[in-house]
Amino acid sequence: MASKDDGEFDALAPDNSLVWTPDTSGLEGTADRLEQVMKNMEELLLDVEQLRSECSLQASELVRAAGDLRQQQEELKESYADLSKDMQEIMESFEELFSSRSDSASTVEQADKLNQQPTGKESD
Repeated sequence: MASKDDGEFDALAPDNSLVWTPDTSGLEGTADRLEQVMKNMEELLLDVEQLRSECSLQASELVRAAGDLRQQQEELKESYADLSKDMQEIMESFEELFSSRSDSASTVEQADKLNQQPTGKESD
């Protein structure tokens, strides 16, 4: 009976000659390429972090510059408003001056006309 069981066992045993064994000769080159890709990725990540830092710094500078420009713009608006007001006052002063000059000229002309009229007391 033992011999019968031994024969059945041999028949059920797997045939290892049919098992596929991978060719690992190309894996060494693939591992080297993968390692190189990883190194390149690390370098790229460092570059990205450096660029991010530089961009952040530039953004801060731009925000500050924009704030300065807004402040300068407000100061210029105020200065322009003050200058416009001063110019308006100067124009009004000129108008008053010319009006007064005109009135004075009219008064002088009227006085001259009155002085030139005969008074009627020339009989002395």
